[in-house]
Amino acid sequence: MTPNFWTKQLAAAVFAPLLLTSSSQAVLLIAAVTDGDLSGGNPKSIILQAAAPVADLTLWGVGSANNGGGTDGQELTLPAGSLAPGGVIVIAGNTASFNFFNDNFVQNFTLVQSSSADINGDDAVELFNDGSVFDVYGDPDTLGDGETWDYSDGFATRIGTGVGVFDQANYASNAFAFDGLTEQQHIGVFVASGFTAIPEPGSALLCGLAGLAFLGRRR
Repeated sequence: MTPNFWTKQLAAAVFAPLLLTSSSQAVLLIAAVTDGDLSGGNPKSIILQAAAPVADLTLWGVGSANNGGGTDGQELTLPAGSLAPGGVIVIAGNTASFNFFNDNFVQNFTLVQSSSADINGDDAVELFNDGSVFDVYGDPDTLGDGETWDYSDGFATRIGTGVGVFDQANYASNAFAFDGLTEQQHIGVFVASGFTAIPEPGSALLCGLAGLAFLGRRR
């Protein structure tokens, strides 16, 4: 099978449930946050997805609230450009996290490096539009350890479309889901969870099956 086959077949499924249920009001969403278990706690990332056309990305930005210390405001303005419905932006928190995505995944997403995504699993994340908070994951005023939204050594993915004030019902939070996993196993979980772009074609099926098997054992 050719690389184009994998790209066309698997990319079509990325975030499909979210896009089918999104409201027109929810233009850009926090789709996922990650705090890996590789060296340095990587990959650390904030993943955004467009539920409707985004004409000017520079009107949007993100910030992280570390250790329950309250909002730090907008720390990153997204790079100039636009985003079609379904488009994905991966904000990597540091060089190691950037390399994880750059080296292991097909680039059908926009990849940005920013310390605003250098997050731990007890840190809340805010998405801003025109300077105002538009979407939130977690509680900026609360240390997330042990909370329902804790994603330490793990990740959280969006399962609902509500935006604004954080509501756990909009997310599936998976603390410690990455514990003890190799880099290839991290990739498998990303693929199985469906919250980022597909891996290099040669390893797509293998990694997807490995991730599904792992998630099945964790349930």
